[in-house]
Amino acid sequence: MTRSAEVPADRRELMARLLASKAAAAAVPVLPRTGEPMECSHEQRRGWLAARAAPETAPPNVTLGLALTGELDLPRLAAALAALVSRHEALRTRYVAADGLPRQVVRRAQPVPLELVDLTCLPEPEREPEALALALAAAGERFDLERGPLLRLTVYRVGPLEHRLFLVCQHIACDGTGVALVAADLAAAYAGEELPPPPVPQYADYAAWSVGRAAERTPRRLPYWRERLAGLEPLFPRLPLPMPPLPSADAAAGRASATARVRVGRALVERLRGGGGDGPAGGGPVTPFAALLAAYLVLLHEISGRRDLVVGAVTSGRGRRELEPVVGSFVNLVPLRVGLDGLTGFPGLLARVRESVAGALANEIPFDALVSGLGAHRLPGVHPSFQAAFVHRGDPAPPAGWAGLDVRVWEHEVDDGGFDLGLTATPRGGAYELALTGRLVRFTAADLAVLAKRLAAVVERPSLPC
Repeated sequence: MTRSAEVPADRRELMARLLASKAAAAAVPVLPRTGEPMECSHEQRRGWLAARAAPETAPPNVTLGLALTGELDLPRLAAALAALVSRHEALRTRYVAADGLPRQVVRRAQPVPLELVDLTCLPEPEREPEALALALAAAGERFDLERGPLLRLTVYRVGPLEHRLFLVCQHIACDGTGVALVAADLAAAYAGEELPPPPVPQYADYAAWSVGRAAERTPRRLPYWRERLAGLEPLFPRLPLPMPPLPSADAAAGRASATARVRVGRALVERLRGGGGDGPAGGGPVTPFAALLAAYLVLLHEISGRRDLVVGAVTSGRGRRELEPVVGSFVNLVPLRVGLDGLTGFPGLLARVRESVAGALANEIPFDALVSGLGAHRLPGVHPSFQAAFVHRGDPAPPAGWAGLDVRVWEHEVDDGGFDLGLTATPRGGAYELALTGRLVRFTAADLAVLAKRLAAVVERPSLPC
């Protein structure tokens, strides 16, 4: 006899009602749409304030690049883009100021620019590099948050049957997970599929709900951060790094940052998770996120000489099932402070990283609430709480269903980092791509290339410098 059969039917029905009632009470409430400005989330506030007051610390735009082979139907693509924007409110929202803070206004309809750039007039060897250069410039363009729209789609024609699709979206409207939803909806609509009804709740509902939740949690969790980040000093202002020569090719192109990439095998990352051959980490293998973060900390120690390090990790706020199909900005920044004193090997560092991550996630609050709650004096040009960041992404894959087109991810370089130094780790097939992005006021492109190779060496042979 099963356990459920032992429970009387009336009691099972009562339990089901109680569970349903509890779930309904915990659900994100849906607000009426009256056309009046609505509350913004902490994520939106942070992006809005940074865009107005400190653009150098604002999150970079979110981009999607796809290489399309076949007969591309531009009118059909334009219709697919319109259907996409109609389904997701965050893509047709503008922002107005009220008492020094933003409010969001959801529009009923919002035309989205779709531009065709025909590069077939160029010699064939020059077309792809030119498309990449144009995409890089487009990725750094700023959006008017008050007027909108906050995304644009450009198609670069590099051959009769070869196109490069490049979508740029302001981070206040979409995050990395959201761009995957955008790609899937765009592909489905282009293929003639009827998109599902708009998700419920939408992002504006989450925004109001999350602000209320943060107001309850922040007073309880702020003492943890006051103690955890006490005595923290900026990392990079103390580095004796040479200024890049001016004028440089990057400066002439208007680039604030540069990126160097290196690939390491997944087998090396798996080995790193277990301690890198120096014995198992305390508590067993850690996640790839923690393992690569530990390697990054070793690199930061090598170039700074500091043994008290803090890295800002990007986390996702999509912890609820009803929010999984919602496009919007859910990411948060969490400082992870790790000390190297007293460690005798890399496994010990892994255990210390795991402890720091667990404590930070258990006490996570919106980053802007953390910064204002600490009340620390901000240094000009220095990101609050940390200057080094780490992002661990999922394996990107183009969605299927492009109506006869062959589609692959179009590798494009985006150098708008927002931090003095940032590491983005992306699994790609049997390898991990490690991309180091540094601000050109602190690093030259040659510096970053050297640092990327040093990071790969740490992953291959992890150890703690004396």
